[in-house]
Amino acid sequence: MHIQKRYILFTHILHLPIIDSYYIIAQRSPFMNPVIGIIACGLDIRDSSIRQFVSHAYIDAITCSGGIPVILPILFPLQDLPIQDIFSSWLSLCDGFLFCGGGDISPILMDENPLDTSSPTDIRTDKFHLSFLKLLLDHDRPVLGICRGMQLINVACNGTIYQDLSFAHTPAFCHMQNTLERSDIFHTVIFQKNSMLYNIFEESVDTNSFHHQAIQTPGNDLVIVGETSDHVPEAIESCRHSFVAGVQWHPECMYHTSQKMRTLFYSFLKASK
Repeated sequence: MHIQKRYILFTHILHLPIIDSYYIIAQRSPFMNPVIGIIACGLDIRDSSIRQFVSHAYIDAITCSGGIPVILPILFPLQDLPIQDIFSSWLSLCDGFLFCGGGDISPILMDENPLDTSSPTDIRTDKFHLSFLKLLLDHDRPVLGICRGMQLINVACNGTIYQDLSFAHTPAFCHMQNTLERSDIFHTVIFQKNSMLYNIFEESVDTNSFHHQAIQTPGNDLVIVGETSDHVPEAIESCRHSFVAGVQWHPECMYHTSQKMRTLFYSFLKASK
């Protein structure tokens, strides 16, 4: 299908028989603010009904930063859908892509046996996220990963993660805070100089923390650029891509209380223009 320069291909998929009419052309001004695809965090199954969720804080952070948020759903089963056509449509629709927090990644996808079952996993969501993320990396599209999203970037680049911090080679303090507000600070992340994220956060930043897993071995072309004092990786970036970065904390929850968190989202949107 031919698409003129000022138009974009937008795909809306329902679980219906595949027909040509699912393509919709939407007009888009070349002066429009960056469109950010927020990939659904995960699936919520209740009473045999499947729902998909995205926390409002992600939408709020993108909107308040001047972006146009578009929620991209998890699609399955992948083998029954024209998935490459759908992915191509999303690449045309969006300027940057945000992978949010969520559940643990299935260990089998890292060729590991399960060592910790304290948190549920969903291999359908994992396979979908990794499939789309690898395509984005191949096309050098701007990507920001938050918490699980950072770990997805690492796994997509053939890195590994500790299934729980208790399996780390060196002792780590608690990284799962239990505070009244998710915006409360919990620890300090220190950054390496001469990194993209150092230019955003400078030497250090106080952050919240809601994770029990962590990067073990960084993936191909990824560099750990931020750590806590116990040497747990808290920030990564790609040395090969224009903007591929991940943070282990939740900056969207601190958007309205931290200028540095706002600068992170501003930088992501600037890279997505």
